[in-house]
Amino acid sequence: MRMCSEPGHRAQVAIERARGPDCWAWVARRHGTTFMVNFYTNYTLRGPSQQAVAAALAGRSAIVTPEQDGCVVIFDEQSDDQDSAVIAALASRLSRELRCPVLAILNHDDDIFWYHLYLSGELADEYDSSPGYFDASAEPSAPAGGDAQKICSAFGVASVAEVESILRKSSFDEGGYTFAFERHADLARALGIPSFGVGAGFRSISDGELPEGLDEGSLVKV
Repeated sequence: MRMCSEPGHRAQVAIERARGPDCWAWVARRHGTTFMVNFYTNYTLRGPSQQAVAAALAGRSAIVTPEQDGCVVIFDEQSDDQDSAVIAALASRLSRELRCPVLAILNHDDDIFWYHLYLSGELADEYDSSPGYFDASAEPSAPAGGDAQKICSAFGVASVAEVESILRKSSFDEGGYTFAFERHADLARALGIPSFGVGAGFRSISDGELPEGLDEGSLVKV
């Protein structure tokens, strides 16, 4: 599956195209506030060092963050195309070769928050906040997949109830997540993993749009 790059059916209500300093971008407007709309993919690995991860990425175009809370985050250029086969292949290989949990994250148009968790090279858990999103005839539905116990265990935390609540909130209900990055931010906090990946992909990092807490000199570019 390859994600398309135009806003989806739910987002079009709140999202419009706006001219930025250098290019067109998708922005969302809510209660008079403007938000950038996100398309990004990244990977969080628990255990290996920044140097070990960079070595495992030899031959690819990627950026690796420094370690924080025992984790590093990868931004991979090819993965930014949001081809799920590419994402699965890289996450599986890294998990197997580095013998660590790998959480592959995808945010599509701030409508879909999607993850795959790999353990020992095998897909252990998967989650989709908006199943049926690309089916024009489908009714809005609750999130699918996601094992709170399994993902908490992979990252060494006990916040199972909190993670379960984050995963189950529907994007279509009052009090749910309006934007996918909000769910991602809450999940990162609950899992105790770096927030570097929230709202960030290879292209944004390459353009110098660094998340809070990161500086150019701390990154390893492959």
